[in-house]
Amino acid sequence: MKAYETFERYDGKVRECCNYAVRSSKSFIENGEPSKRQPGGKGEFILREQLKEDLQGFCDEVDEVNFYAKQKAYITSNLLTFIFMIATAALCILAILINKYFILAALVTSLLTLLAVFGIFGGTSKSVEDINIFARRKSVNEPLARVIFEANLDAPYKRNISRGSAALLKFFAILGALLYVAYCVVMCLIDYGTLNFNGQEYLQYVAYGLPIFVFFPLILSRTVSIGSSFPGVADNLLGAYAACGAMRYLSEQDLRLENTEVCVLLTSSKEAKNAGAKAFVKDFDADLDAMDTTVLCFDSIYDPDSLNVLSKGRKVAKLMDEAAANAGVLVTDHNPKYHKGDVKVYDKAGLAAAQISSLPDEVPHFYRNEADDADLLNPDAVHAVEGAIKLALEAAYAKDATFAPAAPDPVPAEA
Repeated sequence: MKAYETFERYDGKVRECCNYAVRSSKSFIENGEPSKRQPGGKGEFILREQLKEDLQGFCDEVDEVNFYAKQKAYITSNLLTFIFMIATAALCILAILINKYFILAALVTSLLTLLAVFGIFGGTSKSVEDINIFARRKSVNEPLARVIFEANLDAPYKRNISRGSAALLKFFAILGALLYVAYCVVMCLIDYGTLNFNGQEYLQYVAYGLPIFVFFPLILSRTVSIGSSFPGVADNLLGAYAACGAMRYLSEQDLRLENTEVCVLLTSSKEAKNAGAKAFVKDFDADLDAMDTTVLCFDSIYDPDSLNVLSKGRKVAKLMDEAAANAGVLVTDHNPKYHKGDVKVYDKAGLAAAQISSLPDEVPHFYRNEADDADLLNPDAVHAVEGAIKLALEAAYAKDATFAPAAPDPVPAEA
C-alpha cells in the first residue's frame, strides 16, 4: 500500500496537517519566546513542552531522554586560544628582553594555541543537562523495522557579526597561531645554532608585531550570545512541526503500518556540535542495532521549489526515490554542503539516513541570522511542508512494503 491510498481525501488531510505545522509555528513565534530557543533556553523548553503534549495525542509512547552537552565549547575554545596566544606573545618578548630560554616555554604555549584554535579544548567547557523527545507509534505486528521522523528543537545562537565576518576573524586567529608556532620553532633553531641565515638577528623583532593577532580570538569569543538565539523559523521550527504533522496524519486516520513502527525524534543541542543526535545514537545503540532503522531528518523546510533530499547510502537513496515518485513530489538536485545537520551523525553511526530540506546550493539570505523569522511562515511554507510530509509518509509505507509477504504462486489450472 502507498500512503496516498490510505484515505480518499488524502491530499486534503495532509494539507490540514501542514496548516497545523505552520499555524503552530506562528503561534510559537508570537507567544513562545523565540529569542530564547538556544540549547537549554526557556524558548526551547516551551517548544519542547508544546510538541510533547501534541505527540502524546499522536503516539503510543512519548519519552524524555536526558543527556549532557557542552554548550559553551565554542566560547571556551576562543577564550583558551586568546589566553594561550597572549601567553605566547609575552614569553616571546621576554625571550628578547630577559633570557632566550623563554622561547622554549613560548613554543609550548604556541602549540597549545594551535590546538585551541581548532577546538581541541572545547571539551573542557561545563556540561549542561538537556532533553531529547522520542515518541513511538507501534506497528500492527511485532516490528521488523523502524522509521524515525527527526528534527531539532534548538535555534542558532545569536551572533553579533555576520557569518562572513566571523569566518574572517577565525582565519586571522588560525593565521596568528600558525605564525607563532613558526616563529618559536625558527627562533629555537637559531638559538641552538641549528639554523643560520643573513639578518637572523633582526627576526626576533617580529615578536613585537605578532601580538596584533591576540585580539582576533578575543573578539570571536564575544560575538556569540549564549543567552539568546535567532528566531530560527526555518532552522528548525518548521521542521519540528512538520515531523509531528506527519505523525498527526497517521494518528487522526488511525493508521498503523503492518511491520514498521513510526517514531518522532526531537533533538536538542544541535548548536552544541549535534550533541542531542549523538546522545540518541549512543543511548539507543542496542535498540538501533536490533532493528532495521531509517532516519528522515526534517531540516529547514520553507520553499517547495527547492525541496531536496540528501541521502546517506544507496539503499536509503533508492527508498527516497520511490517515495518521491509515489508522493508526486518534485525533488531538486540541490546539495547544501554548507549546512551541517544531524543527518551526518546518523550516517556515521551506521544508520540509513536522509535529510529533507529546502536549502539551495548557495546560502540563502536568512540563513542563521535575524531574517529567519515569521515572514517565512507564508503559503510557500505550507506547500513545502506538504511535500516533506508526503515524502516521509511514502518512505515509511515503502519501507513497510519490503516486509510484506510474497504473493503465493498461482495454482495451475487442471487440464
